[in-house]
Amino acid sequence: MNRKLTDAQVASAYTALAATGRPVSGRALRAELQSRYGAVGKTARVFALCRALQTAPVSESILLAELRQALSDAQQQRAEALEARDRERARAERSELREIAHQDRWANEIHELRLQIGELQGERARRRALDELVVRLQREVQSLQRKLDRYEG
Repeated sequence: MNRKLTDAQVASAYTALAATGRPVSGRALRAELQSRYGAVGKTARVFALCRALQTAPVSESILLAELRQALSDAQQQRAEALEARDRERARAERSELREIAHQDRWANEIHELRLQIGELQGERARRRALDELVVRLQREVQSLQRKLDRYEG
């Protein structure tokens, strides 16, 4: 896809390269354009703009416009990052509340089951005692029945 680079984009790339303090070549400018915008522009046009920018002082209005654009982009990115952070924090809090509710539910259920087990273990001991009582009473009844049979017979 053939994409036309604006003079402002070429000037912006040139300014960024010039800010490094090294001389700016046409090849370096094209490499910067490729990395920034994904297009290098026509060689003759980019080299001509490079020569023009090297000879002409960079206008302050272009620099101010670039700085304002960079500031605006940075502010927008910051706002988006803050919004994303808030969304993620809210999601994490909801997740934590769900986990706490889940843990509470199962802790209560386990507690109730332990209480039931305790009651059932008490019932087992009480049943054994009652079974022993029944056996003892049956023996006593048999003993009394034998005595009664002896007195009657």
